[in-house]
Amino acid sequence: METPSQQLAKHYVVVAESSSVCVDPGDRLVSDAPSLERTADGTLLCAVPWLVRPDNRAVLQFHHSDDSGRSWNRLPAESAFHCGRLIPQGDTLYFLGAGPTRGDGVQIIRSDDMGRSWSDPVELFEGGHYNAGGAYVVRDGTLYWCFGAVNDEGAFNGKGSRTVAIAADFSRDLTDPDAWRRSEYLRYPGTPDSLRRGLNDRPGEPYHDHWLEGNVVQVQGRLRVCWRTRIDGYATAGISAICDLEDDGERLSYRFAQFHPWPGAQNQFNIVRDEREGLFWMTANLPTRSQDTRLAERLATDDSFSGTPGNERRILALLCSFDALNWLPVGYVIVWPLLRQASNYAGLMIDGDDLLVVSRTARDAPNQHDNDLVTFHRVEQFRALAELLKPTQ
Repeated sequence: METPSQQLAKHYVVVAESSSVCVDPGDRLVSDAPSLERTADGTLLCAVPWLVRPDNRAVLQFHHSDDSGRSWNRLPAESAFHCGRLIPQGDTLYFLGAGPTRGDGVQIIRSDDMGRSWSDPVELFEGGHYNAGGAYVVRDGTLYWCFGAVNDEGAFNGKGSRTVAIAADFSRDLTDPDAWRRSEYLRYPGTPDSLRRGLNDRPGEPYHDHWLEGNVVQVQGRLRVCWRTRIDGYATAGISAICDLEDDGERLSYRFAQFHPWPGAQNQFNIVRDEREGLFWMTANLPTRSQDTRLAERLATDDSFSGTPGNERRILALLCSFDALNWLPVGYVIVWPLLRQASNYAGLMIDGDDLLVVSRTARDAPNQHDNDLVTFHRVEQFRALAELLKPTQ
């Protein structure tokens, strides 16, 4: 069995390169989280939403593999989403997200030919929304997911940061807006003083902690929404905001429950449930130093790092959980040697005995945030990594 000190899937296959998106010199290019599904004909399909800055032009590409991920080819169809994820429904595929800019609402497209062609986008909810491909739940014929949303001033990731839960009748055509419901928007509850150090506060202008990029999970019949948090601008790492979600068939009741220790919650994390064993699995970025002021001072002038120490993304860890709340490390998917390198914003899929991971990867990119690759990793016999952790009684 692999030990946590070993890399589980350091050998990767390139799914997509940034050069596949036409950019002008000086543009910044970053993909959001790729998502992965196996289609009805047995091929793997990876959706990659690219965002070209500074004009925020969105390009959603689709790549497929008919040899279980050993090689990839780009399909000609494209759309315009800046974030989202694939959702299968029988032989039908949907891409649910937001786009083409961060000011646009929740939109959805549909494919009935394994992702080779797609319908025009249909808007489900107005206003600026965002999510990075986190986990969703289908329960009793209802699909549950979540989005971050703009604050009252129309801005993301700042004061008054908001989130929302959404649900759909999964027996219907999901491009029909009448199939969908949403909860009330919920504002960030504020960080307890005990979790803040004020390292990024300015005189008279405190840093505005916020939440983003949620995952919906079901634990013992109850729905939970788990959010990434930025506290003190990454200086306080590893804290998630947990919300409860209830549905009476008409109204979604969505409320904040608690802050909870959560490895890697300062950055995007992604969860998948193994229906066979009942365990939850998660990829997350673990920082080596989140509050080292000397390192922060050095990195403040290093454009290749693009962030504070807690924003380190070069270590993509794999963790498992019995309750989707307390997480146990089982290994590292991949560890890059340089601070400017990264594997982050991963998409997960269980494929028989293996766990498949697609990652936003910065190998030769200008910094650890903007990527030049999307990479495919296979963690073989992943369930064996948790055998030691299971109680015998």
